[in-house]
Amino acid sequence: MESILGPLIIFGVVFWIGWLFYKDARIEKHGVVLNAKIISMRETGSNDGGSSNVRYSLLVDFPDGQRLVEGKNTVSTFYGSQLEPGKEIKIKYLDDNNIAFIFNK
Repeated sequence: MESILGPLIIFGVVFWIGWLFYKDARIEKHGVVLNAKIISMRETGSNDGGSSNVRYSLLVDFPDGQRLVEGKNTVSTFYGSQLEPGKEIKIKYLDDNNIAFIFNK
């Protein structure tokens, strides 16, 4: 049993990391750049690598009108000051579950 559990856990971690890269590549390739206003941004946790897990509500400007989009994402703590409620930000939008923030560098 233990001889199967180790490789299974390793496979799961590698699969999860691969899925994150695939998700980011899909957003980068097929996503549309849109403007959004931050309604709320709440940190739900942080990672040792300097990233924060956040839950957000955005008012997104779609070509056919505005719509409220809510979700969660992991962002670098370095860019946290750009994610304050009331600020305008650009996002790369694929669907409600696949959004990437575009930060000013």
